[in-house]
Amino acid sequence: MNVLITGAGSFVGYHLAQRLLNKGHKVLGLDSKNNNNTKELLKNSNYSFKKADVACELKAAELNEKPEVIYHLAAISSERLCRENPPLSVKVNVLGVINMLELAKETKSLFIFSSSASVYPDSDKPKREEQATFTNKFYGTSKFMAEKYCQLYNTHLKVDYVIFRFSRIYGPRMLRNPIYDMSKGIATNKKIKLYESPESEYDFIYVLDVVNALVMSLRDNWRNKIVNVSSAKLIKLNQVYETMKQINGGAQEYEIISNNKSIDVVDNSFALSLGWRPEYSLEKALSETLEYYKSA
Repeated sequence: MNVLITGAGSFVGYHLAQRLLNKGHKVLGLDSKNNNNTKELLKNSNYSFKKADVACELKAAELNEKPEVIYHLAAISSERLCRENPPLSVKVNVLGVINMLELAKETKSLFIFSSSASVYPDSDKPKREEQATFTNKFYGTSKFMAEKYCQLYNTHLKVDYVIFRFSRIYGPRMLRNPIYDMSKGIATNKKIKLYESPESEYDFIYVLDVVNALVMSLRDNWRNKIVNVSSAKLIKLNQVYETMKQINGGAQEYEIISNNKSIDVVDNSFALSLGWRPEYSLEKALSETLEYYKSA
C-alpha cells in the first residue's frame, strides 16, 4: 500500500512511519523540515521524503506515486503559538487540512486526520466524542473547524475519513510535555522544571498505543468515525515522577515554575468498541521513554 504522512518528521509521524514500513508499506513523508527523524527514516528504501508546506496546494502529479491513504498529522499543535499568530494557525490547521482533503479527493484516498482533545470544553469528567464544540481556545477552534471540513468532504465529495482525538501523547522523540521535562532532567542529571502543579492530573497515552490505533483505522469499520484515543485514566504528575524515580533507581531534584493545577481526561469507550485498547502500562512506557533519552 502507498501511504502519505504529513508531519512525518514529528515524533508521532516517525513512529507511525516506522510501523507502516515494518508492515511492508511504501511511505512518502511530507514535512516542512528535514530533521533527524526524517534522516533516520530515509535509511529504509521504502521511505521517501518531500519537503512541502501543507498550507500550499499539492497535486497528485507532484508525487511519484498516488497514495491510497493520507495520514494528516501536520499542524501547529500549541495553544500559545496559535494565539500568537491566529492567521498562521488557520492557514496551517484549517487550510492545510483542506489542501490535503483536495489531494484525497483527487487520489480517492482514505483521509485519516489527527485532531485533538482540545475540541472539548474544560471539564474534570471524561470527555465523550459527542461533546466537542467551538471552545474559547485558538488551537481547539482550528481543529474543530478542520474536523467539519472532513465531514463536508465526505458528505458532498465522497472522501472517506477517520478523525482521531488524542489525549496527551508521550514517548521517545517527543519534544514537550511534563513527561518530557522529567525524562530530559533525569537523563541529563539536571534539575527538572515543572510548569504546573505536581497535583495536576492528566490522561497520558503512550505513542505506540496511538500508532496501534492509527494503523487499526485502516479497517473498514473505522471509516467515517470520530474516535477518542486515550488511557481514560487520570494520572497525577507526582505519580509519574515517583514511577520514573523508581525506574531510575534514585531521585532527581525538581522545581515548580508554576503551581497551577489542571485536570484533563478523555473517554475511550468508543475506541474500545472498535477493537482497540491500550497495551502499554505506565511503568513499561515510562521505562522505554527514559531509556531513549538516556541513550540519545
